[in-house]
Amino acid sequence: MLSIWLHLLSWLYGLVVGLRNFLYDKKIKTSRCYIKPLLVNIGNLSAGGTGKTPFVIYLAQLFAEQKVVAVLSRGYKRKSSGFRLLNAHTTAATAGDEPWLIYQKTRQNFNIVVAVCENRIQGIAHITSYRPDVEIVLLDDAFQCRSIIPHVNILLTTFHRPFFTDHLLPLGRLREPQAASKRADIIIVTKCPSNLTKKNMTELQGTLQTYAPSAIFFTYIRYHKAVNIWSHQPVKVPSTLLLVTAIADPWPLYSHLKRAGYNVLHLAFPDHHWFKYKDIVHIINRFHALQDVNKAIITTEKDRARLINQPWTGLLTAFPILYIPMEVGFLPSNGHKECITQIDTLLYKPDRRGSNE
Repeated sequence: MLSIWLHLLSWLYGLVVGLRNFLYDKKIKTSRCYIKPLLVNIGNLSAGGTGKTPFVIYLAQLFAEQKVVAVLSRGYKRKSSGFRLLNAHTTAATAGDEPWLIYQKTRQNFNIVVAVCENRIQGIAHITSYRPDVEIVLLDDAFQCRSIIPHVNILLTTFHRPFFTDHLLPLGRLREPQAASKRADIIIVTKCPSNLTKKNMTELQGTLQTYAPSAIFFTYIRYHKAVNIWSHQPVKVPSTLLLVTAIADPWPLYSHLKRAGYNVLHLAFPDHHWFKYKDIVHIINRFHALQDVNKAIITTEKDRARLINQPWTGLLTAFPILYIPMEVGFLPSNGHKECITQIDTLLYKPDRRGSNE
């Protein structure tokens, strides 16, 4: 019975989303084009878990080698509203955990600006007013934002759950039908096994291109040494770990730790969950229950944002808490050069330059 209701709700949701896309496709609802700044959208069809944040960081750092770049996000689940430019005093609560992490990873680069705003058109206007020299704006999680036409549309999907195997909400995790992937100029398959074969790539490329004739690239997660959340120094990881996550897809990190030979107990919270006092007490109790004396709490970089600078943070300072930094790697290793060449070609293609009118 539950399955029947989920199918019905998913069908109704699909009707609403389909109508919205139809109105934009037929130009009944208008979309805005820009000559400057150049807009690169990084998004997904699914409701999170595709590794979008590390890819945004990767692109921002790469473009900032030669240009002034801005990252614009909605600031999902932040405890503020309106336009905000992130600075040294910004917290994850006021900006959202993902924009806060993007800022923390790029704050030393003067060529990178990070901002949040629910209204992306207003956000772009504020950014260019503050920094007129901004040449590229990376629109974080804006694949469903049809009110703006980006110069390049990048769609992310995971290797272990590509969008064509999924279903619309609430039956599955898709925010749009699979056919919406045709708007993508580039598809990035994320969280691939690092030993992915050429044969596997070719097979997956063939399937993806039946949905969207896009350029397709493959990436994996490159994990770094664990870092102490308090001292910010690399540390040796103990044999037993309490893994605490509040992200959409914790499986890659859990698998990474298990393959490395650690004894892992996983405590999972909903994506973007703001920890409360009772959650912290629960975490501490589960940690105390671990029998091994050689143990620690370990979490993700993004979850770290919601564990520090909180009223109850003092309860945790006595415990060894680690996080594992990560970044994007391409398969094959020279794939990043082809990807950037493809983005540049699309960005500066004459027929993609819009009008501000």
